[in-house]
Amino acid sequence: MIDTITNIAIEDYLAALMPPRTGALAELEQRAAQQGLALVGPVQGQLLYILARTMGARQALEVGTTTGYAAIWILQALQPVGGHLTVIESESRRYQLAHEFFAKAHVSNDVTLHQGQWKDILPRLNLASYDLIFLDILRSLTADDQALQALHMCVALLRPGGLLIGDNVLCSAQVLEDQPPPTVRGIQLFNQALMRHPELESTIVPLRDGVSISRKKDA
Repeated sequence: MIDTITNIAIEDYLAALMPPRTGALAELEQRAAQQGLALVGPVQGQLLYILARTMGARQALEVGTTTGYAAIWILQALQPVGGHLTVIESESRRYQLAHEFFAKAHVSNDVTLHQGQWKDILPRLNLASYDLIFLDILRSLTADDQALQALHMCVALLRPGGLLIGDNVLCSAQVLEDQPPPTVRGIQLFNQALMRHPELESTIVPLRDGVSISRKKDA
């Protein structure tokens, strides 16, 4: 198995170019380094921010937040236009951590934080209402049909012209394996469906663990 899809030295170089983070983002990065928490990191965080800011997103959804780090980057793009972020997290400790750091980042009033399973909460949200969706649960899915289920549900929630961004879509290069475990097989099926989806225009960027970017076609 290949452990990485990018040159670590290049990743370090890109991270070093980023302006220093302050406040909640800086504290989260420090805590992640000390406690081994998973973060998208500043380079991918900046990508999320730029995509959301460029398209003028006002309503965004994050499926799986872990720490709230990526959410804070997205919120930096939403706040200037009075936008709002809906967040879903199933794990109690992660939910509490995100709640803590949303308060520290002074963004709590701009976030609706749901605790529960994504497959239970997504059907309760308004169809075609989100400008941007960040799907960050693919590595945690245990059955090979769950990633496709998440894809179809997210596409239904996305407005025409909106963006669906997926994380970990190259899964430490395990997507190259012929007989991968169910989680990776699910990601392989997700990528195939994403690139062939009749409602999406998509690309996959080999940044960190792989980032997919899809635009929902105009109606």
